[in-house]
Amino acid sequence: MTITGASLLTTLGKTLLDENAEIWTSSTKVDFINEALLAVALVRPDAVATSVLLALVANTPRQSIPAGGYRLLNVLMNKAGVPIKKTTREALNDTVPSWTVTESDVIENFAFDEENPTEFWVQPVPESALEILITYAAEPTVFVAGASSIGISDVYIPAVKHFVLSKCYGMQTRGADYQKSSQHMTDFYKVLGLKFQSDTVLNAVQEE
Repeated sequence: MTITGASLLTTLGKTLLDENAEIWTSSTKVDFINEALLAVALVRPDAVATSVLLALVANTPRQSIPAGGYRLLNVLMNKAGVPIKKTTREALNDTVPSWTVTESDVIENFAFDEENPTEFWVQPVPESALEILITYAAEPTVFVAGASSIGISDVYIPAVKHFVLSKCYGMQTRGADYQKSSQHMTDFYKVLGLKFQSDTVLNAVQEE
């Protein structure tokens, strides 16, 4: 069952013992939900993963993911189904010195750009606007109170709740409880199974 925006806000109000939103307004909780979605996306990019056919820019080895994306996760195959292998720029430099200028209508390899997660390298260079299948992490959809869903899988609802509760209890209001705030933030990471930094999660995703 998909959790709606209204039901999530109602649940949060009950948990906070503030069902009438007298201490924490609906607007405040909506803002915190959006922060929570961004936090989930940062530490679990697979939560916002999307796969698309991307038209490459011709005559250049350097490519970019679509607008609205913040991190490449994988490059899978050419449109015709020919798989694309992951490599590194260093490996290409050593084995195919002319890889940045040799063109073809089939992409064989790709490499992540370690300095810019929205860009990547392909080899050979596409001779035209070839299409390849990629997976990338997209920025979460902005949550609104009337939303029909939270924009990501409902399996992340518990994490979102913990994050929002942590932010609410951490506010300087008459409902403040800094011990609860700290505990809910700890639980946010526990629910996501995180005992490491977001880049560790990303590396695991990229190595699959």
